[in-house]
Amino acid sequence: MGFSLSKVFQQHKSQDQWQVNDNAHISLAVSREAFYRHLFQKDSAQLSLPQKLVVDVTLKNLQKQELRDKAVPRLPHVIPRLLKSLRDPDSSAKDYVDIIDKDPVMASAVLKLANSAYFNPIGRRIAEIEQAVVKLGIRGLRSVLSAAVMQPILQRESAYFSQSGQRIWQHSLCCAVACERIAEHRKIEAFKVYVLGLVHDIGKITLFSELSKQFKLNNENVSPAYNAFVPALKKMGAALTYWIAKDWQLEDELVHALADQCRIKEGEHISAFAHVLYQADYAAELYASIYKQKPKKALAAIKAMELPDDLFSHFDRLNQEL
Repeated sequence: MGFSLSKVFQQHKSQDQWQVNDNAHISLAVSREAFYRHLFQKDSAQLSLPQKLVVDVTLKNLQKQELRDKAVPRLPHVIPRLLKSLRDPDSSAKDYVDIIDKDPVMASAVLKLANSAYFNPIGRRIAEIEQAVVKLGIRGLRSVLSAAVMQPILQRESAYFSQSGQRIWQHSLCCAVACERIAEHRKIEAFKVYVLGLVHDIGKITLFSELSKQFKLNNENVSPAYNAFVPALKKMGAALTYWIAKDWQLEDELVHALADQCRIKEGEHISAFAHVLYQADYAAELYASIYKQKPKKALAAIKAMELPDDLFSHFDRLNQEL
């Protein structure tokens, strides 16, 4: 099929601020492959002709905005207002509460996350939105609200979500936390890159969900195995994320950073935001796929990339509740 990443860069070219340096003890390619094997069981069976047709048609359809709109929900109308408020240093706790109270689903998600082990390690029950604001403070509330806003969007229906889809979502949250920690060290706006980490795999999640749905509709009994999903995710996952970000009209800095992810390789020059995302994504992939089996090697890779040495402990806390 006629798919070219060159189209991604016709309008979005980031300023050359950071150079990708793949000098860690575990290369980006090795880490990414290990992560895909963490998501999907490796299989030797090749796809049948009907299954290949499902993949080709799905990839072709998701390149068209009118068909993406059917696969990816539009952002609820309160979300742009909420994100704008979260970026405004003059916004008050009351501003946040007023916005959240207009959406019962969002309020429920905020309370659930506010009571998670990561955001509420003491375990004292938070029952009201106002309590969440007081308990977490504005900075903590920003992270909670961001995840609460994005989680319902990212968790698309899928026959296999409890396995592979859930792991992709866990990775997105870890990546968001890593983005925030790295940004703090570099004096970059932490909240923006936190959102960037949350949405960076929306293309993969959408593609995974659509493939799962189409396999089921076409009576193709495909388990969540490597050959059914990974080649498609590698081919178009990053570009699809970029297209969805444009569809959602996210800020240009975020859209540019997502475009840069389509060309990540040794020696490439990318924007500062894109570089934070590249390293956060790498760290989160290491944590999911290599850290538990080879902790010393994974920690050495983190150190070689000059990343915060407490990233994995942050991931541990986050995943206690996921």
